[in-house]
Amino acid sequence: MMVFCGLDIGTTHTKAVLLDREGLLLDTFRLSVGNKTDWYGHFYRVLDYFSSQGYFADKEIVCSVTGQGGSFVFLDDLYQPVSEPHCWTDLAEETVVRDLIDTLGERNVYQQTGWPPHGWLAACKLRQIIAQRTMPNEARYVATVPDAIYARLTGHFITDITSAQITGLADFQQGNWSSAILAWVGIPLESLPVIETGLKVLFDRIDTSWGRLTLVTGSHDQYAAMQAAGLEPNQSVMLGTGTAWVINGRTENPVFDNDAFRIHPGRDLLPERFGTITTLWQIGAGFDRLCERVGVQENCFAQGVDLEEAPNESIEVDVDTDCIHPAYKGTVAVQRYMEWAASVVRGALDKTGWLQSLDRMVIVGGAMASRIWPQIIANVCGIPVEGVDFPALTAWGAASHAMIARGSAPAQTHTVLKQKSQRYEPEHTEPYESWYRQYQRRIVERLI
Repeated sequence: MMVFCGLDIGTTHTKAVLLDREGLLLDTFRLSVGNKTDWYGHFYRVLDYFSSQGYFADKEIVCSVTGQGGSFVFLDDLYQPVSEPHCWTDLAEETVVRDLIDTLGERNVYQQTGWPPHGWLAACKLRQIIAQRTMPNEARYVATVPDAIYARLTGHFITDITSAQITGLADFQQGNWSSAILAWVGIPLESLPVIETGLKVLFDRIDTSWGRLTLVTGSHDQYAAMQAAGLEPNQSVMLGTGTAWVINGRTENPVFDNDAFRIHPGRDLLPERFGTITTLWQIGAGFDRLCERVGVQENCFAQGVDLEEAPNESIEVDVDTDCIHPAYKGTVAVQRYMEWAASVVRGALDKTGWLQSLDRMVIVGGAMASRIWPQIIANVCGIPVEGVDFPALTAWGAASHAMIARGSAPAQTHTVLKQKSQRYEPEHTEPYESWYRQYQRRIVERLI
């Protein structure tokens, strides 16, 4: 008998799910991230909780960890942390980024790693730390979230391709660390873990205080979310609507954006699949500020309000200041902002060439607080939207990875979608299609 545990260790919370052999949800657990250094401590507390509830009795525990992509910590010879985690939200100095561009070239770095040179990349932060001689003397290894936990448990240092590629240190198509980037950073290959490019059992039936523990390839959280959403290549996408908006998809070949670098390809854990992360802007943060400025409660659309008809003029929003035309007041301004955001999503899907082949879009995050925004997105994009309100969805994806690697059928996402989602069918598509083609497309194309 087996149970499948998925952990999502984020920047503010750790979320975990436990599934049975049939993929049914047994329990969930959530922790606030108080001590940022204690990734292993959160893993330990999660398994302690599930064990205390009696779920592990006489069962094999199959576990996969997903985490905040791009964050890293220094470990000593015994794989103990010797520094605070360097969170992906921290930035290296702009002079470091410029040096990477001058040395290796912006497009070359993007083609190798899937990311253009930027201060949030671990590659840039490591270069700055080494140059400034601020690395702890005891530091021997550099670890992302899953490999730091796995090394602590097993004494072996292995990472996965999805976690490796978001550091900006790996050549994702080759599946290895980039020698050119490592030379620029000044870090030896021996300081980095071995990269596992596929989904497999890494450590089989380890004896622990919880029982027999099997560890499966870890992942970067965006890739676990893709798995949870059940995305099929070029057929479905997931829209994350937090502070910043992100479109995730799966493809059969890597997709690049050599002009604006907004599309970030990477290798998926599943065979012959690539992931695509398209970054938009801080649309959620802009929405919050707009509501405050025009005197509208953010949750007013959760209760339902009367909508204006589809616009018959272009809508422009300054992405740096979230300013919208002053003629729009109150709830009208909020609706027009939602329509502008939906047009940006459509424009990004047009740019990837996916829109005509999509059969659904899964939406998670802040926009789900509104019953109107998902409907507007469905209307503007002309495809059905499944709005999912399940905070542990990414942890579910990690548990699904565990099931696949152990040879069980993957957790059926539809069981969560049916219970925790609402479906929005496109409505009023003709006026929105006319508005987008006549007025909005040129605005969006100029923007993205």
